[in-house]
Amino acid sequence: MSFFKKMMAKVGIGNIDIDTQFHTEAFIPGELVEGVIIAKGGSVEQKVDKIYFKIITQYRKPSPSESDPNRMVTESVDIANILLGESLEFAPGQSIEIPFQFVLPHETPISIGVSPIWIRTSMDIDNAIDPSDRDDIEVLAHPHTSAIFEALEDLGFYLHKAENEYFPQHNYHLPFIQNFEFVPYKNSEYSRSVEELELVFYPDNNGVKILMEFDRKARGFSGLLAEMMDMDESHHRYYFSTDELEEGASAVANKFRGIFNDLLDV
Repeated sequence: MSFFKKMMAKVGIGNIDIDTQFHTEAFIPGELVEGVIIAKGGSVEQKVDKIYFKIITQYRKPSPSESDPNRMVTESVDIANILLGESLEFAPGQSIEIPFQFVLPHETPISIGVSPIWIRTSMDIDNAIDPSDRDDIEVLAHPHTSAIFEALEDLGFYLHKAENEYFPQHNYHLPFIQNFEFVPYKNSEYSRSVEELELVFYPDNNGVKILMEFDRKARGFSGLLAEMMDMDESHHRYYFSTDELEEGASAVANKFRGIFNDLLDV
């Protein structure tokens, strides 16, 4: 093995090449992801210490700059690190197919809004630039979350905005939330009483926890005073079990209707 080839591999020329191929075009949080990594050896023999995935997205947060505190910056964050395998050796030019499967974490955001989501496949190789492969993915809503979206649509709300926002929590390992902002259609059931709804979903194997900010419309002088004093917003949390969500969008809409009417004192 020539000294020149070794040096070229160290800087990434003639290194191992990898291509990750997934068996599905769309992904759902909480469900199985399967595929294969096609890896081809480079110009020299190399040993791979680890093969792993990183599931990555981006979120917006206030700028740390004191001169412009209102400016927002974009940060990348690892949602999960998944170890796929260890200790592989590649002969020069050798091709290896590495099948894999893993469960996409429940906290993976949905592909709604401007924040991309991608999976980076990487290999750790001593004394060389680690090869990697980036695959942007489309993440669909879990059926339980979809039932909530459909229920709100039945009640006359539409999704106005979705964004990954900086929101550190002491009991949560990610520094952001995916915030969904819904507003009522004109002349819909709640168009005269609700300004907007902001929802954050925390799905798990047993259902979905919802954090909801309920913004009433101002009504008359008392409503105007409440709005000026920020008393028109209500923060609530609810948990929809799997059984409740599997009753369908109409049943979930009725549960929301009861929640909204209680909050509005109808």
